[in-house]
Amino acid sequence: MLKPEALQYEFDNIGYVGFEIEKEFVIGYGLDYNGKFRNLKDIYREVTLGART
Repeated sequence: MLKPEALQYEFDNIGYVGFEIEKEFVIGYGLDYNGKFRNLKDIYREVTLGART
C-alpha cells in the first residue's frame, strides 16, 4: 500500500506496490492505532459523517 501524497522522501528502490490510496487515516490488516485494530481482517478508512439535524 502506498500513499503517494504522504511521502516525505523519494524512494528509488520500491520493488512492489499492491495498491495506492489517498492520504487518509487507515487501520486494520496489520495497521494499528495505539496498538488497537491491528487484527481486523480488512483495511478500513475513517469516514466523516455530515452534521446531524
